[in-house]
Amino acid sequence: MSLKTTCLTYFVAIFAVLLASRHVIDPNSSPLKHIVDLSLATTSSVPSNIISYLIPNHIGRHHKKKDNGTIGSICDDFPRGFPPPDTNTTSYLCVDRNGCCNFTLVQAAVDAAPALSQKRTTIWINNGLYYEKILIPKNKPNITFQGQGYESTAIAWNDTANSSHGTFYSGSVQVYADNFVAKNISFMNCQLISMANPVPPGSKNVNGAVTAHGRASKDNNTGFAFVNCFIGGTGRVWLGRAWRPFSRVVFVNTTMADIIAPEGWNDFNDPTRDQSVTQHN
Repeated sequence: MSLKTTCLTYFVAIFAVLLASRHVIDPNSSPLKHIVDLSLATTSSVPSNIISYLIPNHIGRHHKKKDNGTIGSICDDFPRGFPPPDTNTTSYLCVDRNGCCNFTLVQAAVDAAPALSQKRTTIWINNGLYYEKILIPKNKPNITFQGQGYESTAIAWNDTANSSHGTFYSGSVQVYADNFVAKNISFMNCQLISMANPVPPGSKNVNGAVTAHGRASKDNNTGFAFVNCFIGGTGRVWLGRAWRPFSRVVFVNTTMADIIAPEGWNDFNDPTRDQSVTQHN
């Protein structure tokens, strides 16, 4: 990587941190939309320890100048009474990079969620780019990630099949528990904002898939469901590839950019799976 590209990468990463560290970002704006593509596209060749340094786990409570000229905390305008009190059906945890609520790391909130709980645990995640790898173990069911908008709240990491010792472990957000839900948040991996590497303009070569669900038996009650989502980016991808014979993926009310291959789905080089997979859009 050239010195020019290196400098640009560091600048974009630092700028992303400064923007993400602000306590309030208009949910209707798209601050991450214009910087994430560039920052993640350039960080794939930068060691993850450097990025971790540039995007620290905790930025701290900065001061700000109020309209009346006095100095206050960046958390002064944080929603009052948040997170709300627990109910009989839902517990609430709050994540904010500036330290304005319970946790500064998403993984720390997951770790604090009760094990084997029948109640839903909603983890409210404030605006920002959270550069960390998330793992939700099997004993933490019924967790919801509630972001503030897929263009303003994102979790990103840069593992690959090689760096994580297998594709199965390479995801930025790995979920092994039942009944997981994510709303208004983006998950990003490597230099990707979609699941495809960039290809030359006009190229129709498929080089990725949005999903790769694995369901080995028709009696296995699992699947991926995407509701009111957006799929965008660069390259050309399948909506899914049948990782196992009974893979099941459903897209509902989902907007898709012109990156989806016309055939839509891939049988993972096993035509027999066309008879047993469930894929709808």
